[in-house]
Amino acid sequence: MDQNIKKQIDAIITNIDRLPPLPEVAGKVINMVNDPDVSFKQVAQEISKNQAMTANILKLCNSAFFSKGKEITSIDRAIVTLGLKEVKDIVFLVAAKPLMVKPVIGYDLAQGDLWTQGLAVATMSRDIAISKKKKELADVVFTGGIIHNVGKVVIALFVQQAFRDILALVQAQNIAFHQAEKEIMGYNHQEIGEKILEKWNFPQVLRSIVRYYQEPGNAPAEHSLAVSIVHIANAICLMGGIGIGSDGLFHEIRDEAIKKVALSQQELEGLFSRVPEILKQIRDIQ
Repeated sequence: MDQNIKKQIDAIITNIDRLPPLPEVAGKVINMVNDPDVSFKQVAQEISKNQAMTANILKLCNSAFFSKGKEITSIDRAIVTLGLKEVKDIVFLVAAKPLMVKPVIGYDLAQGDLWTQGLAVATMSRDIAISKKKKELADVVFTGGIIHNVGKVVIALFVQQAFRDILALVQAQNIAFHQAEKEIMGYNHQEIGEKILEKWNFPQVLRSIVRYYQEPGNAPAEHSLAVSIVHIANAICLMGGIGIGSDGLFHEIRDEAIKKVALSQQELEGLFSRVPEILKQIRDIQ
């Protein structure tokens, strides 16, 4: 383990204010939507407080990806037309983009690559949930898909410094890239991602997705299905060439995740074939 790198990462974690910010409205809306007693008027009022975001939210509401064919001119109308959870997804997209669109040098990801990969994983995750009649998870895995790699934004510089050692360990011990991150730097990007979501006060299920999407078998039982869905979507998108960085060749679909989601070989092949279509779908919201 490189103690110098670990100390630097420890300093970032200790000084939590140095972790990436997210507009406060995003965290509030995510938690409000999980409240069964919240009214759509309350959510609309909360979103409308942030005028800078509202215009971008309405633009996405009218995009081909989300539009229901009716022009949407207000947050109230968006919630009535699209539904509370879909509007929550849009709020999160607008809030997360400035952070996730950054270049992630240590992972050899250019500007926008992490964002594109997150959009693709989110879209595929939602499709899997709906196809398996788990509609109640669709918005959860969509949000989780967007931010599953958020820890890479923080840890990228340290990965760049330690890349040769990480890769050498991957090859010498035949272990996953994220396991080598942990061995060399004391942390992997999933652990850092979990810290960020704690700062944002996000629901535990989203923290579990970020923390365990590479190791779905270790996820808490109550979140294992959501984690497994994002795990599968992430692996398929990487194998399909979306967001392959320095660690992109060191991923596999875990059998326990396939079993948890109950995907047949035919269904898996269908998901692989959908990668080009998903890239076309998300072009409108990039």
